[in-house]
Amino acid sequence: MKQFQLSRRHVLRGAGAALALPTLDAMLNSHGTALAQGMPLPRRFVTWFFGNGVIRSKWNPAQVGTTYTPSEELAPLVDASRNIDVRSYVSVVSGFNVKTPNLRGHHNGVCALFSGSPLIPLPPGGAPYSSKFGMMSIDQVAADAIAGSTQFKSLQLAVSKRFTTGEGPTLAQISHRGPDAPMPQETNPARLFNNLFASFTPRDPRDPKDQLRASVLDAVNEDARALQARLGARDRARLDAHLTSVSELRTRILALPPVITSSCSKPATVTNTNQDMNGVEPFEQVSSLMSDLMAMAFACDLTRVASFQFSGSVGGHSFKALSPNEPRDTEHSITHEATQQDKVNQAVIFTMRNFAYTLNALKNTIDGTTGNVLDNTVVLCSSDVAEGLDHSINDYPVLLAGKGGGALKSGYHFRSTNGRNTSDILLTAVRALGTGITQVGKDQGLSTTPIAELLV
Repeated sequence: MKQFQLSRRHVLRGAGAALALPTLDAMLNSHGTALAQGMPLPRRFVTWFFGNGVIRSKWNPAQVGTTYTPSEELAPLVDASRNIDVRSYVSVVSGFNVKTPNLRGHHNGVCALFSGSPLIPLPPGGAPYSSKFGMMSIDQVAADAIAGSTQFKSLQLAVSKRFTTGEGPTLAQISHRGPDAPMPQETNPARLFNNLFASFTPRDPRDPKDQLRASVLDAVNEDARALQARLGARDRARLDAHLTSVSELRTRILALPPVITSSCSKPATVTNTNQDMNGVEPFEQVSSLMSDLMAMAFACDLTRVASFQFSGSVGGHSFKALSPNEPRDTEHSITHEATQQDKVNQAVIFTMRNFAYTLNALKNTIDGTTGNVLDNTVVLCSSDVAEGLDHSINDYPVLLAGKGGGALKSGYHFRSTNGRNTSDILLTAVRALGTGITQVGKDQGLSTTPIAELLV
C-alpha cells in the first residue's frame, strides 16, 4: 500500500471549548472548606524535580513515623531565619527501588520516577546516549483526571536554563504527553506572569475577534477525523496531541478573566526574565517568583497541575554561590568525583532550600477561608538518580508533600524494608488526588499497590 503523504502546508479548521471560573467566596460552604454544593475544593498536583540525586546517608532521616527529625539535607524544611516551617507537610518516602532496567544512568531514573515506565532508546546521533519517555508522565495523567475546564490544563516551569538538550527529550523535559510529545518548560518569570495574569484585565468574552478565532477551530472536527483515518499510528498520536493543544488554546481565548476574591488576586507585575548575572544563573530569585506565580495560579483556579524543574537531569548548571572562588564545575561533574561529595551535599541543601520556599508559597496562599493551597495539593519531589556518584537507582530519594485535601498523610517518614517499587509512590500521589486511578506505569514499573500507610 502506498504510504499516505501530507503537505506541510495542510491545515485544519476546527476543535472544541470550555469556560471556567476560579473558586469564588460565594461558591464556598459556610465553613469555607468546601463548595456550597458539598463538593470539595479543587485538589492540585505538582511534580518538583532536581537533577543528579542526593547523598542518601545525609538525606534519609534516622527516625520513621511522625516523629522524624529532618536530616542534614532536609534541614531547610525548618528555617526560622526565613520564617519557614513546612516539615509537618512533608513525608519522606525511602527504601523504594526503581524496578525498570537501569539502561543508562539518569535516563532510566527520570522516566521511572515521573512516569513509572521504562525508557525508549533512541539513535544517539553522536551523543553518549539518547532516549524518550515510554508513556505519559504522571503530571499529565493527573491533568487528564483533575484539570477540569481550567484555563491551563497544566503548567511546565523550569528555573535553570541549562538543561540537557542533546540526549533526547528524556533529559530535556520532565513533562510528556506521550513518547513523542514532550512539554516545553517556561524559564522566564516575566513571560509566565503575562501568560497567566494578563487576562485579569476586564474584557468582553463576546468580542467578535475572539469568536472568529475560536470558530475556526469549531469547523474542523470532520476534517480532522477524516485525516486521522489516513495516518499511521504515530502520526495519529501526534495529530491528537496537536488538536488537544489547539483546543486548550481555544479555551484560553474564550475564558472570562479571573474574578478577584479573598483567595485570588493579581500579583505584582514581574519583570525578571531569568538572565544570567556575570555568568551566574539567578536560581533563588527565579525559583521564588515561579513558586509565587504557581501558587496564585492555583488559588485563581487557572490550573490545577504543574511540573517544576528546578535543575536539569545531568544539566550544565552550577551553583556558583556555594563556592564562588572555586573552578566553575557543573553540579553533574562534581557528583562523579568522590573527593567533591561535600560540595554535592551543599548543592542538595541549596536545592531543598528552594523546595522549602515552594511549599511555603503554597502554604501562605489562602484557599477557601480556613485553609491554604498546600492543604489541597500533592507535591511529588524527586530526582533522576539516587546518588550521582554511582548512578544508583535503589533507596530512591522521594518526598510527598501537602495534604491532598485531607487524603494524604503528611509529616511522616515511611521506609520500605523490602525494596518496594517506586511506582507505588506515583500511584499513592494520584490516588490522594481523588482520581480513582487504580494503576500507573507499565512493564516492570507497573504498580497497582499504593502505600496504604500514607493514605488517610
